[in-house]
Amino acid sequence: MGYTLTILGCGVMGQALLSAIYNAPKAAEETAHFYPSTIITCNHDELSTKQVVDLVATFGESPNGIQVESSYGQNEEAVKRASVVILATKPFYVEPVLNECRYPYEKHLISLAAGWTISQLRGYWGGRVSRVMTNTPAKYGYGCAVVSHAPEVNSKEKQLVAQLISHVGKYIELPEKNMDAATALVGSGPAFVLLMIESLMESGIQMGIPLKESKECALKVLEGTVKMVEKSGEHPSALKHQVCTPGGTTIAGLCVMEDRGVKSGIIRGVEEASKVAAQLGQKK
Repeated sequence: MGYTLTILGCGVMGQALLSAIYNAPKAAEETAHFYPSTIITCNHDELSTKQVVDLVATFGESPNGIQVESSYGQNEEAVKRASVVILATKPFYVEPVLNECRYPYEKHLISLAAGWTISQLRGYWGGRVSRVMTNTPAKYGYGCAVVSHAPEVNSKEKQLVAQLISHVGKYIELPEKNMDAATALVGSGPAFVLLMIESLMESGIQMGIPLKESKECALKVLEGTVKMVEKSGEHPSALKHQVCTPGGTTIAGLCVMEDRGVKSGIIRGVEEASKVAAQLGQKK
């Protein structure tokens, strides 16, 4: 028999993890024990719970035989039944939710709450805490997850986190000192990239290319460029200069973008997001 996994706060990110874990490919015999037999999702009202139920209804049978129970207003009971708990609430809900579910016995807590440090979480939960920052593309298996662990988390628990969370996409372990930066780069990053896509798309529209075709071109340019960086292994700057013909169109456009501070604007935007991330856990 497998264990029970409870997800506290099954909104956008909670549903992304639920989807990734539930639909994970059939595990090998040596890793099958890392997967829960039951996932309990906990939300704060009937409407949000129905959204989870509707999502699960779109799934086929779980390759690893996972069953899902969806509930609201039953956090305490769901935590009692669980061996592992994923905290996926908004940062401002963390304190009331954890106050409701404080128990003297040990359970492994995996927190997705932006800004809440391991030290803060241990004050409510105990020592066995892992902190995860992921992003919305995780819903489709193309996300990125940055993870750090409390010293009390043992090697088997680290393997469990890696096995479950890696299904969102890329899995990276970093020291906790990097988590606010990861929140900005990984968590907020998709919004920044979407702004770039929107800008490329609207540039095509501005110059007379229809909306549908502008969107297709912008998406393919982004996808192709990412693959080029991955496959070549070269620095983006080197690849950028390969596109620039002396006196040509590309260098002309880049000079205007530099004049408008595009690069520094992106860097400063990520830095600002990191500063806000550091403040989130302090707002109680």
